[in-house]
Amino acid sequence: MNKYLIVIVCMMFLYSCSEENNRVPSSDDPTIPGKVTKVLWDPLPGAVKLTYDLPSDQSLSYVKAECLINGVVRQVKATSYVNNLIIEGFADTLTYTVNLYSVSRSEKESEPVKIQVKPLSPPFHEVFKNIQIMDDWGGITIFFKNPSEADLAIYVIQIDSTGFWNDGETFYTKRQEGSFSMRGLKPVETRFGVYLRDRWNNSSDTLVMDLTPRFEKQLDRLSFKELILPSDSRFAYGWVMSNLWNGNTGDPGFHTDPDGMWPQHFSFDMGVVEGALLSRCKIWQRRNQPSVHYAERSLRKFEIYGSMNPNLDGSWESWTLLLDSEIIKPSGLPLGTVSQEDTEALYEGHEFVFPLDVPYVRYIRIKVKETWSNMNSFFLAALAFWGSEPSDFNE
Repeated sequence: MNKYLIVIVCMMFLYSCSEENNRVPSSDDPTIPGKVTKVLWDPLPGAVKLTYDLPSDQSLSYVKAECLINGVVRQVKATSYVNNLIIEGFADTLTYTVNLYSVSRSEKESEPVKIQVKPLSPPFHEVFKNIQIMDDWGGITIFFKNPSEADLAIYVIQIDSTGFWNDGETFYTKRQEGSFSMRGLKPVETRFGVYLRDRWNNSSDTLVMDLTPRFEKQLDRLSFKELILPSDSRFAYGWVMSNLWNGNTGDPGFHTDPDGMWPQHFSFDMGVVEGALLSRCKIWQRRNQPSVHYAERSLRKFEIYGSMNPNLDGSWESWTLLLDSEIIKPSGLPLGTVSQEDTEALYEGHEFVFPLDVPYVRYIRIKVKETWSNMNSFFLAALAFWGSEPSDFNE
């Protein structure tokens, strides 16, 4: 009997919810609410904030603002429990007319209160003013500053062989500042363009520059092999060093032995007999297990050394420091919290550019100084190196 009673109660509940959802408007009161009063506005970057006094009508449900922006009426609503609202998405600093309405629970609107507003310069304009493009290894690099942390899409386009603009790459960000690169391009002069778009589809002008990417190639990972030196760290749990260059950026990778020695380091031979002038490298964290993203034994701070003829006793005298760097978490969020942008950077691999004055090297030694959770061993999934050999420039 109780079973049937429960079923009946559930049916009545679902019916009442359905009835509630169909109650539009929520009241049949024909009373038109009074207008908002004492309207003030404050300019914001690409936006305005309106503050007002609410009418005393008991039937008031919300306040609605309407503004024509780029040929589209943008509508913003604010509950009757607050006395302000923000209109966003302005593409310039022109003067706009805003209509403010009080709206009752029966969807009856007051007469509009008209107010003239003028927003500050939108974030995408300010970011565009400071954007920089420079030639780089195998492509170009774009630098930007985004102090308001606006959600932006940065588009890179280029003139193709037919003389027309061709879609290149799009980068999405809300970081305060940063850079990104477009790689895999030939070392020939090319006309590039960069423009920005915000989440309201407002676009900037296009910055156009003629640049010639510097020559580089990815060094052949099949030529890499371990160099076991006396003081280097050993592998653990079957995660051997050669996993770093087997073409797989997922698990298993390389895991060192938690033997109490710190910092830890490992060495390998890139197989370039005449040496390579390194341009950049990429390091991939483990990605198959989200709990170790920017956490646990994932490496954070490290140094990369190079040599043409290392001492086999494991000493450091024959090694030259090429790079002292750190894996940066794009969001800057605390340990244990990862944003979508953090995850995308992890999957893409963390890129590091070597100084232009590094010497030719054949052997690489990487010293891990710190992991994300300060543990006494580390793991990583994969690595790759780019650069050039003397034979690349022989005629």
